[in-house]
Amino acid sequence: MSTVDFDLALREVPGVAVETTECIEPRSTTLPMEVSRKFSEGLELMNHGEPAAAAKCFEQIVEMAPEYADAHVGLGIAYAVSGNIYPALDRLEEAVNLEPDNFFAHFKLGQLQFKLHVPKRGYEEMQKALDCATSIEERKLVGQLIHEQKQREQKGLARPTWDRPFSRKTLVLVAASVVIPIIYMFISTLH
Repeated sequence: MSTVDFDLALREVPGVAVETTECIEPRSTTLPMEVSRKFSEGLELMNHGEPAAAAKCFEQIVEMAPEYADAHVGLGIAYAVSGNIYPALDRLEEAVNLEPDNFFAHFKLGQLQFKLHVPKRGYEEMQKALDCATSIEERKLVGQLIHEQKQREQKGLARPTWDRPFSRKTLVLVAASVVIPIIYMFISTLH
């Protein structure tokens, strides 16, 4: 069971028709035939709702061609849909490291960050996706996702950002709330 509602298909944007297979597609024409075939097989499995099987295909591609960023994107999406969130983050971050100008790597990493309620990182990745966008459709996809995120933030509760350290007073109070019960239990066992 998936722990994150992570849709592979890009959201429909009015006036832009985008199919799931357009999310990631082999862009390199120098790929070995086996890698291209496996990539197509992985996409087909994802389109048929079999992310675990698709992940196995993409894992094989990553073993055959570890520098192929789109395989890491596909594997990250398959992992996320399967509920393997940390490996999904690792794969998408690896894709971004391998190919910093990969729109869909940044887009999917930002989308996953939003789903994980880490909006600051999500917005950072969406900005990078915008910087990499090569078409108006890609820009519209980013705009639509940011718009949806802003709506969720307006409707939801404010979440802590955890971007500043705890004060000394808070640390002392937390330590005391842990240590005092332990001391009390130790003393009560002596009597």
